[in-house]
Amino acid sequence: MHTDGPRTYLERNGPRSAREHNDRGALLHCAGDLDAAVAAYEAALGLDPDNPCALNNLGFARAQRGDHATARALYERAAAADPSCATTRVNLGNTLAVLGDLEAGAAMLGEAVKLDRTSVPAWDSLAIVLVALGDLAAAEGAWRTALEIDARNADLIVSLGTVVAAQRRLDEGAGLLSRAVRLDPGSARAWAQLGMVLFMRSDLGSAEDAFRESLAAEPADAEVRRHLATTLVARGRHAEALAELRRALAVDPDRPETLVDLGVVHLGLADPAAALKALEAAVSLAPRDERAAFYRAAALDLLGREEGRKAMERLAAEGGDRAAHYLAGDSR
Repeated sequence: MHTDGPRTYLERNGPRSAREHNDRGALLHCAGDLDAAVAAYEAALGLDPDNPCALNNLGFARAQRGDHATARALYERAAAADPSCATTRVNLGNTLAVLGDLEAGAAMLGEAVKLDRTSVPAWDSLAIVLVALGDLAAAEGAWRTALEIDARNADLIVSLGTVVAAQRRLDEGAGLLSRAVRLDPGSARAWAQLGMVLFMRSDLGSAEDAFRESLAAEPADAEVRRHLATTLVARGRHAEALAELRRALAVDPDRPETLVDLGVVHLGLADPAAALKALEAAVSLAPRDERAAFYRAAALDLLGREEGRKAMERLAAEGGDRAAHYLAGDSR
């Protein structure tokens, strides 16, 4: 892999036209040599500052490096140079969303689909931003349009099934996700989403099977292991749940949610000392996490430590319903 700057790139490749430099950059980009690709795009722009392809490609490279503000400026220049290019507007819309301007991102992606109604990436990106805006019905419509174009795209079916289930149409969502795993049996994402919808339907046995299929495809997914552990707890298999949570923490030891889950399972097994150890770690990582604070207070109280009762009273005074119910039940 080369680490060319603009000068060394030109020395290595010699004089070319702007188009040739851009095409060379695209090849380098596809090969994973981002530094050399950037140098090639910059060489193209040195010859033709308004070259829309080079501006778009350089913007994409900058976005890959996390420099979204620079990427935005480059995409805006590319869009001005070629107002008919849907791809540039997709990239600009996604970048605006990443920068936190979801409404502007959705508007730009709306322009992209008007320019090219057959662009699956444009419809997919628009749907993702619409979900972030909370407009699930519009997102569903965008994914359905994308599937009219590419009916066997399992990733799109997973997205559609997930947003349908999020609108409480669980049977329909499960059906779509089942279709996705039939199309792509190795998709960890499809199995994981199916597992969550089946869990929501209280089909715990099938949910467990789906989560295990997901983990067979992606064993290092700590979040799916959390969901599997939750399913196992619901099925009364606490020891197996503990094992799954420990595996999840081996992958991602600093995830507060997993530590809280571990503490809760230990409490369910009447082991407040082990629970407290996990919950103390969770609170240290996420001091404002109400769930972690509640279960830590419960563990302390169950151990007969006065600070636990005081912490629970403080949480109740701050409006914590769970803490108020705990105190009303005097669960110590």
